[in-house]
Amino acid sequence: ITPRCFKRFLSLWNVVLSGMMGLCSVMTITNIDEANDTDDLFVSLYNFIFAFLLCSYEVTKYFPYPTLHNMLRRYFGFLFFSFSRSTYLVFCAFLQFGLNAPGSCKESDDDACVGDKDVNNNWLGIMTGLCLLLEALLVVGVQFKSPHMLKEEAKQELPPGQPPGGDLEVSSPPV
Repeated sequence: ITPRCFKRFLSLWNVVLSGMMGLCSVMTITNIDEANDTDDLFVSLYNFIFAFLLCSYEVTKYFPYPTLHNMLRRYFGFLFFSFSRSTYLVFCAFLQFGLNAPGSCKESDDDACVGDKDVNNNWLGIMTGLCLLLEALLVVGVQFKSPHMLKEEAKQELPPGQPPGGDLEVSSPPV
């Protein structure tokens, strides 16, 4: 497998996962039935924002939009490096496990929930979280085993102010 093919696969997979994240968020928001479910609402909104962030990062690689790309580089530069992006994916994965999409039971009404609903334990959120964890582990493993597979990505998309080779030119002060 070539590095270019591997990176394209990861990009497409990230777009699919961000769609799944957004779907989990929408399902959780539509599942809110009481005024005291504000924690579910906020977790869903954060999850939706994180899904949009991941999707927009991947989409700007193939459909250049300079304003969005520069904003992502400036404020979310961690997405441009494999280790920090893997950490972001792990964070998003654990956020998925906390969603309350249809098919899941709340802790407060376990007995009533089992009798009334088909309990699937938030299967979409769990599957999305597991896929995000799997991708994060895959990227870290590839980075350690075959660093050339992901090396060009960081060189091409450096955050602003970062020199290409990582070398900082130090000039001596005027005498």
